[in-house]
Formats: sequence, structure tokens, C-alpha cells
Amino acid sequence: MLKRLMIALLAISSVGFAENLEQAVDGYLAAADPAPAPSLWNASGSLGLTITDGNSDTKTLALGAEADRAWDPWHLFLKLSSIYAESEGDETANEQILTERLERALDEKASLFQDLLLEHDEQEDLSYRIQLTFGYKRKLIEKKDFELFGEAGAGILHEEFRTDTQDEAILQFAVSFKWQITKQLLFTQIVTIWPSLSETGEFRLTSESNFTTPIGERLDLRFSIVDRYDSNPPAGVTENDLQVTLSLVIRFTPKKK
Repeated sequence: MLKRLMIALLAISSVGFAENLEQAVDGYLAAADPAPAPSLWNASGSLGLTITDGNSDTKTLALGAEADRAWDPWHLFLKLSSIYAESEGDETANEQILTERLERALDEKASLFQDLLLEHDEQEDLSYRIQLTFGYKRKLIEKKDFELFGEAGAGILHEEFRTDTQDEAILQFAVSFKWQITKQLLFTQIVTIWPSLSETGEFRLTSESNFTTPIGERLDLRFSIVDRYDSNPPAGVTENDLQVTLSLVIRFTPKKK
């Protein structure tokens, strides 16, 4: 164990940042178990940090974690994201979102799903949002480097704001795709809309775009654009919320070949 740690420390001091971090993760996992059994889970964590000083004083911290596990015919997905930002000493973002999805495959192209969303947003005066939906997902296009999916469902939404509480029935529609632009660049996009069944014309929409490129066996660099829209936000809150993040992603399980 001591020998492995010494080797890892020497490696960290002699190579670039990305390679250092990758070797540190590999060294830790190898030291913990020289011959680990195949993992049933795929897991990763991400970190994005921006600090400016001088003409402007801003700080932004974005943390994320993802995990999934497949066992025929089921597939479980978990995702946690958190963002905190300050500008000139004032808090400009403080949000945490946890999502869970359980899919049950019907055949090679179709599946049933259950989604759970938990959300807290200080800037929106949102104490918490709980959303549970069920639906149907289908692969619409499948090519060598491109896959397109569509889904539809329905569920219930409970929101607790500081000055208001509301419950409503909602629909859920989404379109998503994966495009392997080059061997080293993956582009994913998902657009989801939740129309209200209780209030005609009201809806929420989220668009998430990710550009991901590997920089090591266990390291990725990811550029994300997340746009959230609420047609009827609380008083004093803007309808549109845009987040742009550059993150370093650490995969705790090797990428599948």
C-alpha cells in the first residue's frame, strides 16, 4: 500500500494536471482493491469553478454527480447537480436538483419510464419542488453515430414557494439525441416541456446541451448549456434562467469500449 502511494505521488509531481488527476484516481482505486470485481454501477462526478477579481468580483461553483445501473430489463439513472454563484458579494445563484429515472425495456426500441424530480432554488424563492411522472419512451432514429428519442407521459407536481403552495397535474413531452460528432466529441441534447393540465397555457421547459470530450481514460471535459423557462414564475422572478458551465468530469468506472 505504501509503495503504491509513493508511486502515485511521484507521478502527480511530474506530469500535467489532467494526467495527474487521472493517475491519482486510478492509483486510489487500485490501492483500495488490486483486482476489483466488475462494477454494477457506472458513476461520475463533475466540478466547474470560475473566480474573477479586479474589474469584477464573481465566484461560481458547479458540482455534479451521475450514476446508472442496468439489469435486464431495468435501467436506473440518478443525477445530482448544484450551482452556487456570487457577484460583488451578492448571491446570484443557489440551486440543487436531484433527478431519478427508472426505465423498463419493452423491446430494443421502446421502454416505460418513471421520473422523480426534487428541486430547491433560492433565487426563485422555491423551497422545494417535487414532481413524479410516468410515461413511454421510444427510439425514433438509430444510426452509427446518431440516436434520436421521443417520449410522452403525465404526472403530478407539488411546489412550495415562500409565499405560495400549489399542486397540479401535468403532461411531459421530451425529445433527446446523442450525436458522436467525432471520435473525441460527443454532443447530447434533451428538450423537455411540462404543460399544466390545471392552468391552460402554463408550462415549464428545460433545454440541456452537453459537449463532452475525453482528456484521459477516466477524465472528460464538458461544456454545458442549460436553459430553463417558466411561463408563470413567482413575482420578481424572470421567466428565463440560463446557465453555461465548463466542468471537469471524473469517471469512477472505466468507459465501456
